[in-house]
Amino acid sequence: QVLIGYGSQFGAPRREKHGEIGKRRPIFGQWRSTAVLNRYTVALMIVRILFIASLCASALFILPAVAQFGPQTDNFLAAQEVIICPADPGTKAPPDFSAPDCKSMSFWDADPQNRTIWMKAEIIIPEEMIAAEYPLGLYFSGKASSKIYLNGAPLGANGVPGDDKTSETPGMMDSVLYVPRNRLRLGENSVVILMSGHHSRINLSHPLHGLLIGKYVNPSLMIMQGYWPSLITFGAFVLGVLYFGVSSIRSRQNDRPVILFLISLFAACQLLAEVARGVFPYAYPVHDIRLMLILIFSMGFGLCLAGHVIAKFATRFQILLFLGAAIITIASTFLTGGFDGKSLLAVLTPTVLSASAAIFWAYQKKPRAWWYAGALSTFAAFIALFPYSFLDTGFFYAVVGLLSFLFVQQAMKLAEERNLRQSEQERAGRLELALEQARQKEEVGRIKIKSAGKIEVVQTNQIAHCKGAGDYVEISLVDGAQLLHSASLNELETNLPPTFIRVHRSYLVNTSLVQSLEREASGVGSLILSNGDEIPVSRRIMPKVRSALYQ
Repeated sequence: QVLIGYGSQFGAPRREKHGEIGKRRPIFGQWRSTAVLNRYTVALMIVRILFIASLCASALFILPAVAQFGPQTDNFLAAQEVIICPADPGTKAPPDFSAPDCKSMSFWDADPQNRTIWMKAEIIIPEEMIAAEYPLGLYFSGKASSKIYLNGAPLGANGVPGDDKTSETPGMMDSVLYVPRNRLRLGENSVVILMSGHHSRINLSHPLHGLLIGKYVNPSLMIMQGYWPSLITFGAFVLGVLYFGVSSIRSRQNDRPVILFLISLFAACQLLAEVARGVFPYAYPVHDIRLMLILIFSMGFGLCLAGHVIAKFATRFQILLFLGAAIITIASTFLTGGFDGKSLLAVLTPTVLSASAAIFWAYQKKPRAWWYAGALSTFAAFIALFPYSFLDTGFFYAVVGLLSFLFVQQAMKLAEERNLRQSEQERAGRLELALEQARQKEEVGRIKIKSAGKIEVVQTNQIAHCKGAGDYVEISLVDGAQLLHSASLNELETNLPPTFIRVHRSYLVNTSLVQSLEREASGVGSLILSNGDEIPVSRRIMPKVRSALYQ
């Protein structure tokens, strides 16, 4: 999947050649501010910080990484034109490459898949390479087992080429053989390779990716030169998987963000499949599996993206719309040649369909549809303008940007749902308080007051407020009378109906008598009762009092 190099320099890896805030409202003749601060806002801020940190990490680590690998890719000399001859069964010695069935062609057009062939290439070695002090290696990358001859003598083998699948031992996809300097000569050097690819599962249009002589290094390090910048984005994908996964588990709504979890998961899996070639060496049959996984993950990402947009904006025919998008995506993917093109269209097709649908829904005044149309159109334009660099590196940074947009939208949606539930709870609280007050008027509650060896029965609706005084409670009645109750304020609170609330560590108030709530700049406040009494409200309890009174 990765092209080791073009000409004298290695290029980017390729699969084939190609405070308080809120609204104010009047209550009891007063105005108040409603503070709305939730964990989704905090989470959104954290993710923004992490995303910016990811971009900064890219700037700090990409250039040093490229600088580290860069010198190792200097002074490579690649074969461009080759001669291909079919190999006779059981042949061991190279042919003279003059037979009628031998053909000259570009190195990139040579195809050893499911057959055995001989290949001859000429590589011109300059004097400075022979005189250099670093060790030299011959690099061969492609879907084939190979036995290599340099200037007429065997150099080494990568696997064991054979006449059929049984006699062949698969070689590594990317290999390097040490080249002694006394084996090289100034000017033209002949490289002859016996190769076979009988373990190929799928046929690629360009199965050979490189034949070079240059400084001896691990091929995986050279491949990681192109993939290293992409690997930085993996943390963002893991963050998306964790956030959307936990949100899906904890959400009680029908529209859980499972699709966003899958989008993040497919992007992370595609990244791992992409960089796998630079992380560990593998035999060439594994290359077909890797390509299929990349295609599957690309298509999964694209279709989940389309599914998310359909689920968000379509009110009818959601399943039919998704099936239509899936059919168009699959058809465009499999009608395209080459796995670069297939993987690209597996993402581009559903993205274009989703962007077009978002524009349609935007004209229908769907909330936030224009935001989705803009984000998806930008994503699709990036794919179309930079198709091959997109697949290697740009794709994953573009996905990080898209996931950040989807995260913001999801966080805003969850915040709206939470505020809606809070409003519903407030309405339920108001109804419950009104019902309790109505029950008190119809069924007047009574409480026994113990004082100085006697017990008095007092109707609770006649109590204005209660003040704790050590082991006693001073009870003030509506008519101005005062009673002393032999109990603690906590004990009395448990015996009073819910219309009484604790507004201070020393005060209980009958909310049905509250006329207004006044709040000072310091945070403390006071309640004005209908009988003219003024009750202090502590700073710590003020939010709870306001919530209870003004639900």
